[in-house]
Amino acid sequence: MDVSEHFYSASIAELKQGFIYDHAVEGYTCLVCGEQFEEGVVYAAGNRYLEAHKYARHHVSEAHGSMLDYLLALDKKATGLTDLQKQLVGAFASGMTDADTVKLTGAGSASTIRNHRFALKEKAKQAKLFLTVMELLEDATPSGERLVPVHRAAPQVDERYSLTQDEYAAMLAKYLPHGLDGPLTGFPRKQKRKAALLRHIATRFKKGRKYKETEVNEILIRFMAEEYVTLRRYLIDYGFLGRESDGSAYWLNV
Repeated sequence: MDVSEHFYSASIAELKQGFIYDHAVEGYTCLVCGEQFEEGVVYAAGNRYLEAHKYARHHVSEAHGSMLDYLLALDKKATGLTDLQKQLVGAFASGMTDADTVKLTGAGSASTIRNHRFALKEKAKQAKLFLTVMELLEDATPSGERLVPVHRAAPQVDERYSLTQDEYAAMLAKYLPHGLDGPLTGFPRKQKRKAALLRHIATRFKKGRKYKETEVNEILIRFMAEEYVTLRRYLIDYGFLGRESDGSAYWLNV
């Protein structure tokens, strides 16, 4: 399941509400799908009209439902929760009795359910302390040594995306010596460098807009006039761009 690039940098309060205020766009961004709502604009919600902040909340509820349900639907790699633990959390949140939770999960007995409840609370305490440790580590790390965020639609998160801000800046300077709008001096074979350059090229596309193939090509030709088709294929393979199966439309995934 894809998530917005802002998802993992959001605070707990922001994750609970499902959206953040994004200063870069002067509006609100949905953490689930990345849809944006501009401050100062009034949006229609049925027979009501809502300002951006309230509409962002309305959007999350209508488009994605409960944030708890959404988070529980993420895989174990994202949450650290087993399938049984997800079932238990959902049951606890719904107010289900221990006896009914036993029937739902097949988890032994009411005593076993109480033990699971206690274990989850202990896990929450550990998670809070771990998060504090990692935030302190982040504060102590120079900005240039911090990792570049991995885009939400990356097909597989691995060493290709282990890149510091300083490394990213140096790579752009090397392959784009005439400016960030291109052209590229070449296209690297190493996966890590390739992912970094594709990330930059993807910033030339606008979130929420659908592009025709000719429009995509026009953007990519600025970077590599003779290899723009290769760039387009890599942007799709690395998850930066999505496309309709018939190639009729492309869009930014990050």
